[in-house]
Formats: sequence, structure tokens, C-alpha cells
Amino acid sequence: MNAPSDEKVGKDSGSKGGASELTFGHDRYRLWSVVLLARWQERWAALSLERRFMIAASLVVGLSMVTLGYWVEKRIRAGWAQGMAETGSLYLEAFLAPHVQVLETEPALPPENGEAIASLLSDKRLGSRVAAIKVWGIGGELLFSTRNKPAGERLSTSYLTRLKAGQIIVNADKGQYRSRNVEANLIEIYAPVHKIGTSQVIAVGEFYEYSQLLDREINQLRYATWFLILNVALIIGILLYATVRHATRVIKAQQSLLQTNLARAAALAKRNNALRRAADRARLNAAVLNEAYLARVGADIHDGPIQMLSLLMLKLPDAQGPQAGSPPTPASDIRREFEPLLTRALAEMRYLSAGLVLPEIEGLSPAETIELAITRHEQQTGTAVERSLTNLPEQLPEAIRVCTYRIVQEGLTNAYKHAAGHGQRVVAAFETHTLDIIVSDDGPPPGTKRVNSDATKLGLRGMEMRVQSLRGRLTMTRLASGGMEVRTRLPVTP
Repeated sequence: MNAPSDEKVGKDSGSKGGASELTFGHDRYRLWSVVLLARWQERWAALSLERRFMIAASLVVGLSMVTLGYWVEKRIRAGWAQGMAETGSLYLEAFLAPHVQVLETEPALPPENGEAIASLLSDKRLGSRVAAIKVWGIGGELLFSTRNKPAGERLSTSYLTRLKAGQIIVNADKGQYRSRNVEANLIEIYAPVHKIGTSQVIAVGEFYEYSQLLDREINQLRYATWFLILNVALIIGILLYATVRHATRVIKAQQSLLQTNLARAAALAKRNNALRRAADRARLNAAVLNEAYLARVGADIHDGPIQMLSLLMLKLPDAQGPQAGSPPTPASDIRREFEPLLTRALAEMRYLSAGLVLPEIEGLSPAETIELAITRHEQQTGTAVERSLTNLPEQLPEAIRVCTYRIVQEGLTNAYKHAAGHGQRVVAAFETHTLDIIVSDDGPPPGTKRVNSDATKLGLRGMEMRVQSLRGRLTMTRLASGGMEVRTRLPVTP
């Protein structure tokens, strides 16, 4: 294998290096373009709506008016030039036609006829308007020129076709002929020359007419046209400015009104939020005060009626007679009659007072509060409770913890009464500012029947009202196993 030559390597390296430099320069150009565009966008966005509209309107109206003015000026100049050409061609044909009639039969113009045509320019009637004359044959060849001798020039086929059809061709571009040894700005005109008395074209006359008159007229019309266009543009600009100014004021007034309404709405929302928080605090305080009131009622029941009933039980005569087998005394009959009633009344009142008195949960976390309710239930009933406490926070408002304790207490009590503690479960979880508590059982054991009582309904109703006072929701569902599930959702305001 042959190694590449140094020259080839140098060329390859140079080509790659050039491509890299070109790519780098292109990237740098694109970067600067992006930066400049971003700066212009920032400056444009910083302008007010009124200024942005005026800049855009000025550009649009200005470009439109300049285009319109240029077009009108060109049309006016073309129209005037065409009119002057038609008039001049008729005027020139009257002088030129007698000297070119010989071309009907001769291929060239005789010298004496050329001299006669050249002498026409010395006539003030024609010389004051025409600077030069050329005569072209019907075949397109140049036959005569007052400036230069014919040198084989030919007329273009397109021009010749139009001229044979009787058209007049005008070229009003005065700058095009300054290099043709002509001292002034001219208009180039081609016109057919007819045989006298007929419409037969026997030659083509080309003449250069002075454009001073046309220039004066065009300048006057140009000034008048531009003055009119500027006035129209100014009126349009003023009307647009007035409209945009009025619209800007309306928009600013509406923005000010919207900002005022927004500030007012924000203030009302802030006030409503403060009122809502105050209502929440009052509701929580009411729940705590209600629990304290119930605790005081329970203590009063325990210290008052229960003590008096207990004393009454002690003072009743003994139900047994003084001697075995002796007939009972009347007092014994009374005790035997009232003792079951008093015992039942004492049990009911102790149960009520125990349910009303709230255990000491101050300083306990939510998990510890639920665990306390479960532990006391297990101690009082001798049953086991399955529990699952997930993601509970360290602190919750006291009203929430009190309600949680009551829900677990009431739910487990009902599970013990109606399901004999069969499959007791407590599930508690906290997620997205919501505390979920589920107390359920598997129903009564086989061979037994769930018993419903009015006391249970009252307890569940009271628990539901307690939950609703904290803006929560309580639902009870009968499971397929025959058990009950009490689900509670308590919102916790952060």
C-alpha cells in the first residue's frame, strides 16, 4: 500500500481546517443573530402598547404611501409622455412625410432629402422641440440620422412589428440618452411615417424631443401628489393615534379597575381565610370544652347520685333473716325487691360516668392516643385487638385527638357488644392532611347472633355528630363476613 504524499496530506488537512473555520464562523454568526434578535425583542416588549402600535402603523402607512406615490408618479409621467409623443409625432410627420415618400420605391434615402430633413431642425417651430431625427427603413435598417452617419444599426424586430401596426413607442427614461452626445434630457419617440393620403407605413421616424415641458409638468404634479399623499398619511396617522390613544386609556382604566377589584378580592379572601381559621379554632375549642363539660358531668354523676345510691344500698336491711329458716322481715322483703334495681342503676350510672370522663391524653401523640384507647379496651374486656398505625404525625390538634380516642373507644365497644370481640381491628393512617381511622370486626362467632340496640344507635349517632363537627365524614359498612366496618376521615388543617 502506497503512503499518501505530503502534498495530498496538506491539501486534505487544509480543506478540513477551512471547513472547521467556516463552521465556527457560521455558528458565531448565528449566535450573534440570536443575541441581537433577543435584544430587539426585549426592547420591543418594554415599549408601551401605544408606542408599539404607532411604530408599526407608521411603517405600514409610510411604506404604503411611498409605494402609492411612486406608482402614481410613474403613471402620470407615462401618460404625459404618451400624450406628448402622439402630438409630436403628428406634428413631425407633417414636416417629415414629404421628404420620405421616395422610400416607397427607393431602398435608400437620397442625400438631398437627408439634407432637407436636417434643415428642418433649424426651423424654430420644430428645432425648439426636437433635438435629433432618425429615419429607419421598413426593413429595420437605419437610413438617416441628424447626429451620426448610419453605421449598420438596425431596429429591433419587436419595435418594428408594433410600428408597422401603427403604434407609437415612447421611452421617457431621460437618463438613458445622456451618453448619446445630446446636451439635454430627452424623450425618445418612435412613430410610423405613412404614405401621404393612405395608411401605408413606408418608413419609421425616430426623434428625440426635449423634456423640459414634461419635466415641469411632472414636477408640479409630483409635488401636488406627494403633498396630497402626505396629508392623507398624516390624517390617517392622526386618526389612528387618536383611536389607539383612546383605546389605551380605556385599557389602562380597565386594568386599574381590575387591579382594584383584584386587590379587593385578595383582601376579602384574606379576611375570609382569617374568619375561617377563627371559626376552625372556635370549633376545635368548642369540641374541647364539650369534652370538658361531659367530663364534669361524669364526675358529678359519680360523686353525687352514685354515692347516694351506694349509701342507700348499705342502709337497706340485710335480705337474709337473723336466723336461718326464720321468716323474712318486712325490711328484708324491701331489700330483696329493690336490690336488683339499685344494682342495675349503679352499673348503668358507673358505665355512663366512665364513658363521659375523658382519660388524660394531654401531651400524647396521635399514635399514643389510639394505643391508649385500644389498651384500655383490652384490659376492660380481656379481648385482643389487631392494630395498624401508619405514617401518623407527631402532633395533631387536641380536638382531633379527643375525637380519635372517642371513635376508637366507641367502635371497639360496639365490636365487643355485638361481635363478642371477634376479629377486632383498628387501622389508622395519615396522608395529604387527612386522618383515616377504620374500626372493624368479623361479626359474632358461629352460633351467635348480632344484637342491635337503641343504645348502640345513639352511640353511633353521637360519634357521627362528633365527626361532622370537625368537618369529617363517617361511614358504616356491613362486611361480607357479617362484621361491621366504621370508617372515619378527619381533615387536618395545616
